[in-house]
Amino acid sequence: MTDPTTLSLTELGAAYRSGDLKPSEVTEAYLKKITAGDVYRVLTPERAHHQAKEADARFARGMSLGPLHGVPIAIKDLLDSAGEVTAAGSKVLAEGPKAQEDAPAVARLDAAGAVFLGRTNMTELAFSGIGINPHFGTPGSALDPSRVPGGSSSGSGVAVAKGLACAAIGSDTGGSVRIPASFNGIVGLKTTNGVIPTDGCVPLSTTLDTLGPMTRTVEDAWAMWLALAAKPFKPFEPQLPDKLELLAPTNVVLDGADDAVLEAFDDACARFEAAGHSVERKELPELQQIPDLYARYGSFASHESLALYEDMLEARGDDVDPRVAKRILEFRGRPSTDYLRLVYAQQDLVRDFWQRYRRYDAILAPTVAILPPTVDALKEDAAYFKANGLCLRNTSLFNFLRGPAVSVPCATTSEDLSIGLMIATAPNTEALSLAIAHWVEQNH
Repeated sequence: MTDPTTLSLTELGAAYRSGDLKPSEVTEAYLKKITAGDVYRVLTPERAHHQAKEADARFARGMSLGPLHGVPIAIKDLLDSAGEVTAAGSKVLAEGPKAQEDAPAVARLDAAGAVFLGRTNMTELAFSGIGINPHFGTPGSALDPSRVPGGSSSGSGVAVAKGLACAAIGSDTGGSVRIPASFNGIVGLKTTNGVIPTDGCVPLSTTLDTLGPMTRTVEDAWAMWLALAAKPFKPFEPQLPDKLELLAPTNVVLDGADDAVLEAFDDACARFEAAGHSVERKELPELQQIPDLYARYGSFASHESLALYEDMLEARGDDVDPRVAKRILEFRGRPSTDYLRLVYAQQDLVRDFWQRYRRYDAILAPTVAILPPTVDALKEDAAYFKANGLCLRNTSLFNFLRGPAVSVPCATTSEDLSIGLMIATAPNTEALSLAIAHWVEQNH
């Protein structure tokens, strides 16, 4: 029989319903493959066995809770799960108390019948697009272990790509689902701000934090998205207009991009056009306004993380990744009026942006402008911060704009590295962004 850990979420569900596989068998197969270390900070075999046995019993009675029922998944280590310490990649937080209950998003996955294998490593406090963690270890990219995995959901991305979890939940504040999805050759969905509750989640930016699925296929992302958003399940039946109206920005998102990324993006746009869809290439001045606002007023993540963690840095600064600490302190001392002006400017820009470009179905861009650098190349701070900025730049634009954005593999380099295409749509249109991503997946 095929190794069950190679099956997608959708394929596993079909095997369960046909009786070809049992959740307890599949869960055991996963638990034999995984260990605590660079990918998983901790494993949760007791809960996994309990959830799998419950799923066995329900399937034996002819009951199914939906597509996630009995599916082994990974939880990013910034979400509370009952009885576990939520470390969020932090040596300091790892010394804290165990969570008393599941975060709402975790509880929704539990109610959908998912099996929790363990808690995945991440960048400390989720404040980096690189994925390096000096406290608990850095998982190498699933496609080349010498390269960074992307962050901050590094362990979740690598777990899904390497068959160490069928799917995973990650968080995305500036690209933390989509960057590791791109670097590891999987699908990652940044969801509309506010749709999935972030209660019980260690915050970075209360304005920008979102949660979303990381999966092997777009259909799997659809199933995870519905469960996380507490929406009734319905089969994934993507429907697109005969002619998509797509917008490909020529400014900001292509600046400083690697040649392989530019070529992959051009090829992806050409495939849409060859199929009869429209791809308009033009400058979007609003995209430059976003980094300009951050330069003028400071970033949401820095302002808000400072309010959250300044006391921790003062008391335990030596126990915090200095590169993370530097970003938290970047705009320390700015007046509160700068933060408020940033809030008001975001409200205006988000409203105007989606109104101005409402005739387009989606905006296309490379998920990340560069290929994943090697870990060794980022030993010096200057190289690290330059790479981090390029990793986060494209994705963070659409965190600011608050709508859904999905990363889907669109090309493979001669070194077998994956390149992701980002598809961004207006707020509350996840179904459209995933439908377009499915088209890319089918025509890749």
